[in-house]
Amino acid sequence: MFNSCCKLLAQEKIKIAFFESASAGYLAYRFSVSPYSGDILIGSLVSYDLRVKENTLHISPELIEKYTPESMQVTVEMIKKGKELLHADLYISCTGLLKKGGSETQEKPVGTFFYSIYYKDNFYNFRRIFKGPPSLKLIQLLYYITQDIKCIISDNKK
Repeated sequence: MFNSCCKLLAQEKIKIAFFESASAGYLAYRFSVSPYSGDILIGSLVSYDLRVKENTLHISPELIEKYTPESMQVTVEMIKKGKELLHADLYISCTGLLKKGGSETQEKPVGTFFYSIYYKDNFYNFRRIFKGPPSLKLIQLLYYITQDIKCIISDNKK
């Protein structure tokens, strides 16, 4: 799935940028080792620490406090604010609970990830729950994100 996604991005001449929190640069790293990386990857901003979301991305502390750092609202805001820093055709932002210590609740257990894909002026928002150790959760996250990218690009070609 990953390789076919990168190939599709390269064929369509689509540049990609990431705003990562819970994944801590994993997504950008994986795209950087693709044979197509020079054609598709613009860059990434990792905002693992809350202060990066507030001080670099300028996400309001009120929004973060209201919805928590690991929420769809903050995930979408990361793209809205981040687009001013990195200029690409397709943006991905991700927050979530890779391991204990975040804003987990019974409704939002450890393993919950929020990610948003922004392409052609549209947001596509996803909430998924992954099981297993952190490394396996990241592999699952990458799989679903690349699958969703392919679907979004294909749907926009119609």
